[in-house]
Amino acid sequence: MSKKIRVNITVDEEVLKKAKTKLNMFGGKLSTLFGAYLRDFVETMDKELYSERKELERKVKELEQRLNKIETKK
Repeated sequence: MSKKIRVNITVDEEVLKKAKTKLNMFGGKLSTLFGAYLRDFVETMDKELYSERKELERKVKELEQRLNKIETKK
């Protein structure tokens, strides 16, 4: 289990009230909700960065192949 840390955040009062009302319907906690959103954010960003890196690597490889063709023609 990972270490927990307390974080203070500022949110819109009305949104907070609505969120608490909805969470109370099924006994959820705000900390669980925020934790889930943070995990999702991190995972999504990791996937996007990995995907972008793979695409960049593909383009670099393609450029290297083109350069090699040009150099061998000389």
